[in-house]
Amino acid sequence: MSVDTVIAVIAVALALGFDFVNGFHDTANAVATVIYTKALRPGIAIFMSGILNFMGALLVGTAVAQVITKIIPADHVTLPIVVAVLVSALIWNLFTWWHGIPVSSSHCLIGALFGAGVMAAGASGVEWHELNKVFLALLISPLIGFGSGALITWLALLVSQENNKEEDPAKLKSRRQMMRWAHIFSSASVSFSHGGNDGQKTMGIIALILGTHFSQYGYTTTDIPLWVMISAATAIGLGTVIGGWKVIRTVGTKISKEKLTHSQGFGASMATALIIMVASHIGAPISTTHTLSSAVAGGTIPSYGREKLNPKTLKLIVLAWVLTFPVAFSLSAACYFLLKLVWHG
Repeated sequence: MSVDTVIAVIAVALALGFDFVNGFHDTANAVATVIYTKALRPGIAIFMSGILNFMGALLVGTAVAQVITKIIPADHVTLPIVVAVLVSALIWNLFTWWHGIPVSSSHCLIGALFGAGVMAAGASGVEWHELNKVFLALLISPLIGFGSGALITWLALLVSQENNKEEDPAKLKSRRQMMRWAHIFSSASVSFSHGGNDGQKTMGIIALILGTHFSQYGYTTTDIPLWVMISAATAIGLGTVIGGWKVIRTVGTKISKEKLTHSQGFGASMATALIIMVASHIGAPISTTHTLSSAVAGGTIPSYGREKLNPKTLKLIVLAWVLTFPVAFSLSAACYFLLKLVWHG
């Protein structure tokens, strides 16, 4: 077995490792609201999320994976590029997880692809048309999340009457119980949609590895084999079950100064799930993390008012959102440069 083949196998393992880290980094996206409203016990919520992440990655399709495979032109894709992308993405994801900062694995991966592609081949190292579509999706999804989170939370509050102090206690209890189950359903929907969008990103990276180094076995950079889908789904599902408590606490307790309610949790989760499912259908790799964080912030306004938003946490999330792309770009470019030095002895 050649050295390059060993490296290619290691690169596939790194891709699945990124998928695993994505799972426990992004567990907060689905379970933070149901845990901190006590709609579900933590263990049950995380296990449910892991199963549904697995199912989403396996069942939603491969439209997002196809986009990932097109960001770097097929004739420029090499093993050093793919390894540099994965190493840099893992470094940033682990760093931000350790500090409990909700960041986008999508921003991270796209920025890394951009950085390695440009370092390898200059402006021709990326497909600008595909990259511009991804940029647009990553930019507008948090804005849509904020607005739709506020709207759906407002509608949920009308139904649940959580803020109505004059409501009959028996009716109020019944409505709150109904909203609790709606909240659980919306949380499950986020898990399924998250797996369907984020799981595909790893599938796309593995397809690049297979098409680049194992084309003699019939693999191409655009076809996603079933074993790749199952492997990626398993990795993100297992990572989710591990659970990333540092980020869960940030989303569940630090975006709003007040405790989350079932209406707010439902509004944020339902908005996020709908946005991600639409994005997955059209092949747009978006950020579940920033969409949900924005939706939680948006849902705080009809629940408690704008003054109850926590500016310190929001600034930290926005800063991470702004920094992730250039940091991933720089890390990936540097990793590629170092790898090429080693590759040529």
